[in-house]
Amino acid sequence: MSQQDEIPNGAACDVECALVAETDPAEVVTLSASPSEPWIFAPITVIIQQMSMKKPPPAPIPKIETNTAFFLETLVPFLFAGLGLIFAGLLLEDAETWTFFTEMPDAVTLVPTLVGLKGNLEMTLASRLSTLANLGFMETKKQKWQVACSNMALIQTQAIVISSIAVIPAVVFGEKPVVFEFDVGDFLCVLLSAIATASLASLMLGTLMIGVVITAKKFKINPDNITTPVAASLGDVSTLFILLGVGTLLMKLRENHSWLLVIMLFFFYLIAGVGAVVASRDHFTVEVLKHGWWAVLAAMTLTTLSGFILKTAMHKYPPIAAFQPLINGVGGNLVSVQASRISTGLHRARKNQIHDAKSLWTYANPWHAFINNHEDSVAARILMGISIPGNLIFINTIFMFDCGFANTIPFTATFLLVSLFQIMLLLYLCQLLVRVMWRLRIDPDSSAIPLLTAVGDLLGGIFLIGCFWTASNVYHMKVERVYFASEHLGVH
Repeated sequence: MSQQDEIPNGAACDVECALVAETDPAEVVTLSASPSEPWIFAPITVIIQQMSMKKPPPAPIPKIETNTAFFLETLVPFLFAGLGLIFAGLLLEDAETWTFFTEMPDAVTLVPTLVGLKGNLEMTLASRLSTLANLGFMETKKQKWQVACSNMALIQTQAIVISSIAVIPAVVFGEKPVVFEFDVGDFLCVLLSAIATASLASLMLGTLMIGVVITAKKFKINPDNITTPVAASLGDVSTLFILLGVGTLLMKLRENHSWLLVIMLFFFYLIAGVGAVVASRDHFTVEVLKHGWWAVLAAMTLTTLSGFILKTAMHKYPPIAAFQPLINGVGGNLVSVQASRISTGLHRARKNQIHDAKSLWTYANPWHAFINNHEDSVAARILMGISIPGNLIFINTIFMFDCGFANTIPFTATFLLVSLFQIMLLLYLCQLLVRVMWRLRIDPDSSAIPLLTAVGDLLGGIFLIGCFWTASNVYHMKVERVYFASEHLGVH
């Protein structure tokens, strides 16, 4: 990030503390934030100033990143992520006929929620790790181990708790609402499937994220540009596979060994408790543990709504399942890259005492978001430019695997248009939301990405339905349920 990024007003005491920290030759330096600067959710740089540590590391001076480097570093993982999203969509379309989804139709509603939860936790983890790495807190083996353990414990706790909450609307408003019919075995099966999927996916992808950040720094690549697309390349597919595998296994156990489900449920809640204790002992994760729930819960609410929209759309347009992970994933990945970059720049600017007095109205201006030569504007144009050929490749790849209807140029053009519009809205919202959170003393590393990706899921679902409505009513394409054999549909 350039030095045009801002730090919050009223940080004079923090600046003085930072200056003392850099000039005081004493072995032990005690730093404290201004009491008049209360942070709802303290960013990493504020936590650093509140800590007592020996010889705090200075923020490394970043090398100037060229537009070409940003383009190449983002393009390759973005293409791999797109392939992962394609296979996730094809798997979801095929999974409609699996026993788990036909016998547990409420589980279909959980798919966007669990995929979104996985994405939110891994992307916020990636953003935190990228910030810590760029500020010099992942240099030694001890630092890497401490950061890895505390953050893995944190996302395990978040995944288990939030997935438990996500099951409630799926069961209450599902195919068999609890007010009319309640089966304890079905409820335990759906609940444990969601918890186990969230926990195992977070364990696997969290480990991957830590490895990617460490490797990126080793090869002098900006982790902000690659971590979120790499997570997405495997995340959606792995989450679906885990959900289907675990759900199918638990369905067999519930018949004669339902007591095992209760034991496994308590085991996962024990993991959540231990994870909370471990995360509470680290300066950087305790703030997230205390105050980092609201954004993920708000995102879960929006994503659950997206799940109901998807379920309704699949009844009317069965092939839509193959495209839903693609439009949501591409938009979410690109806006997460932008949010992570802006957040890292804000942290670095604060640590290096760089102040930008621009009004928030500046960032509410679409011209600033896309047209001028500000670093964020250039990055937004590059990300939008990447999305167009990328989506063109992805959509044709989906049709290579036979998604149920033949592609046409008007349909491709409509899909590209709605996808680009979704990405533009997300990038515009990103540059404003991250700065608003920073001014409100809320850490954007752990709060902006969940909200942005959830809004992306909601917009993506609505725009995709509009795309298929246009295909059916304007282009007269055979995409409605009536054109598909009823036995091929797993949705009832």
